[in-house]
Amino acid sequence: MSRHFHDLIPVIKRRIKEEYIKEIPQDTDELVGVPYPYVSSGRTQEPALYSWDTFFINQGLIRMRMIDLARHMVDNLAYLQHHLGFIPYSNQKSMLSHSAPPMLAWMVRDVYRITGDKEWLRRLLPDVIKEFHFWTNKPHTTITGLYRYASTRPGLLSEKEISLFESGWIGSPRFDDVRQVNPIDLNSLLYRNARLIYDFQVELEGKGDDRLLEKSELIKKLLELCWEEGDGFYFDYDFSKKRNSPLKTLAGFMPLFVEMVDQGRARRMAQQLKWFVAPGGLTITGSAGRPPSAPWSHPLCYAPYLYMALKGLCDYEMMEDAADIGLNWLTLVVEQYEKTDECWEWYNAVERSAVCPGVENRAMLGWTAGAYIAVVELLGLD
Repeated sequence: MSRHFHDLIPVIKRRIKEEYIKEIPQDTDELVGVPYPYVSSGRTQEPALYSWDTFFINQGLIRMRMIDLARHMVDNLAYLQHHLGFIPYSNQKSMLSHSAPPMLAWMVRDVYRITGDKEWLRRLLPDVIKEFHFWTNKPHTTITGLYRYASTRPGLLSEKEISLFESGWIGSPRFDDVRQVNPIDLNSLLYRNARLIYDFQVELEGKGDDRLLEKSELIKKLLELCWEEGDGFYFDYDFSKKRNSPLKTLAGFMPLFVEMVDQGRARRMAQQLKWFVAPGGLTITGSAGRPPSAPWSHPLCYAPYLYMALKGLCDYEMMEDAADIGLNWLTLVVEQYEKTDECWEWYNAVERSAVCPGVENRAMLGWTAGAYIAVVELLGLD
């Protein structure tokens, strides 16, 4: 069976080389130019570089030993931050008004683990720190001490709409007004990002800024707002209503991915998998508590958050759960590729298909292929 899963990886590598490597050194009518080649998201006819997608694409590139390309992806994001003052959602000129969830520290860590290039790490560290400061200052600050998605840059959309785009959860029932919410995934990432910066400083200088560890611990403490003891799960906190959202989402597993909780809490969280598990993996929201016919929700499966949930389960040594879920999803991806010759942006995890109600599903090699390759390795199938 592992051989069967592995057979798709050379196909992905060939297609990336032949179809998805872009070189845009100069600005065009639609794109901001970047200095290095990059892998586009793989969405049909979209040549852009996406910052969120890059983390997942790099999971695949690194495991396929396309290390220089993975490094170039990160360097391009740093270039855009130098150029614009922050890392935009994409180098599409129509998407320069907002950012995306902060993953630069993770991308730098992944490349550095493979290359051991301290000079590159030294050069990128100021960019990682700058991204962290971007997310921990206005307009992302809130009265709780936690952080939010919020963009005040002018654009074609309202501030509410732009801020929702920044979260990436477009069309989801997860948020009414994302500006009034402390998202569990964003704040969990910032908890770990502070620690990653500290680790980089220790690696380069032999010591780190203790204020980063204090910041990390403060975020962890404040995230108790998002914890529901009765449910044994994390939710988004709506500070305008002073209560947690009732909707369970895969974002609630982000504290596992960032390794923020102890083993006891991790096992309690794993008991909530029952609300998400489906024949084709995990659904993006739980099967209960969602509005009827809501897009971006059950029964849809979204590869980035599925990978993060599986990685968290494995890090807490819950391999049986991870294997059962991961094998179901890998099999679904292979089955649909054999039928359509494509990976897809979304999968219907309940019906095990690429027919997804409520969304315009598109062929997409990017984050789906990267997550696929990472899960194959995660489960020891490579």
